[in-house]
Parts: sequence; structure tokens; C-alpha cells
Amino acid sequence: MKTLIFDIWGDFGHFKKFYTTSSPLTFSVPPPTAIYGILGAILGLSKNDYLNHINGRTTKIAIQILKPVKKTRITLNLIDTKNSGSFHLIKSRTQIKTEFLKNPAYRLFVNMENDNLFDQLITKVKNRENHYTVSLGLANLLANFRFVDLLSAIPLKSSNKVETTILAENIDEIEIKEGKKYFKEKLPIDINPDREPLSYKDVVMELNGNSLEGRFKNCYKVGDSIISFL
Repeated sequence: MKTLIFDIWGDFGHFKKFYTTSSPLTFSVPPPTAIYGILGAILGLSKNDYLNHINGRTTKIAIQILKPVKKTRITLNLIDTKNSGSFHLIKSRTQIKTEFLKNPAYRLFVNMENDNLFDQLITKVKNRENHYTVSLGLANLLANFRFVDLLSAIPLKSSNKVETTILAENIDEIEIKEGKKYFKEKLPIDINPDREPLSYKDVVMELNGNSLEGRFKNCYKVGDSIISFL
């Protein structure tokens, strides 16, 4: 299975947890549903169309943490733009304390079912081209990306380690080692074109970017890395 590998990073990121409202919290890694939007932005697919081509049934995503996950809270001074015809007339402000990822960096492993779109994506990533602005969750959180490699993903019957995040359902046993920070989050995995989530799954990760050790299934060898698609 041909797999595109590229890194993506930025100064800040925010991928809102679906159960937070007044004080938004962020996931520790971009959920697959957010990565579909990043791929759509690179390809130039419209926001009303990209989910017809890039989704949990057509696209495989694996996520490796490259830098320790750090979070910070910043108070945003939001204004109400709906009830005024001019910005200088806006008087009301709402301060919202929001959680952000600080200096996030991830390595993405991507395979797409649509060969034509996949070839376009490979070309654009290699050339560091994007049609729409790429961001890490929110429009003003700009992201950089760079091509790493294009390799084959070879399925493994089992593995004693994995270097990416992994679905909890693919863990038979995990070894807890001192100094590692283990974390589990429920991430949205698939979404339909109407922005209605189709599935949420528990995902396990090591927050410092270290590998997980134990007994795992549904893993792949990609070059020197062992990965698991979400």
C-alpha cells in the first residue's frame, strides 16, 4: 500500500473537543476528521465537497507525535460581528479562555483510495504547494508542512511496538514504562459531508512522542517505522 509521509507543524494549534463549550479544550493530536480538511485544503477541494472524496472510508491516516505535547490557555477577546454593519460600531466583547497546543508537530502517514487525487496530493506535498491556506484547526493558526518520503506500507500479523497513535481496540497488551506519558482520547474518526460525525473511537498515544511497547495488531511497517492507521 503506497503511503505518503509528510510533517506538519506550527506555532499553535487547536482541535476543539466536541464536549467543551464555554472554555474550549483541544485534542492532543489532530483527529482524522481535521486531517481530511488539511488534505482538502492542499488539494484545493471546496469545503462543501472535500468530504465526498476524503473521509474515513476512502482515506487511511496514521499520526506520529514529533514533539512533546504541550498545552497553554489564552484568553481570546471575541467580538460580535453579526449584529453590526461596521466593525468600528461593535462595542460588545466576550472573553473566552481557550486551550491551545504550543509548538505542535506531527508526522502524517496517508493513503488514499482515489489514485488520481492521491497522485495530486503527492505532487503538491513534494513541491510544498497548497491551494487553500493550511492551518492547525483554526483559520489563524497557520501550519507549515514538508515532504518526508513515499513508501510502501507492509501489513504485519502483530508487532511489539508502534510509533504512532493507535486505536485502543488494536492493543492486546501495553507495557507501562517509567518516564513515558500515556494518554487516551476519544477522537472523531469519520464524518459525512453534512459535518455529522459517523464514529468516535478511543485512541492511545505517548505524549512525548516515544513509541508504545506491548502487543499490537493491525500494524504496518513503513520503512523503519511501525505505524497503525486510525
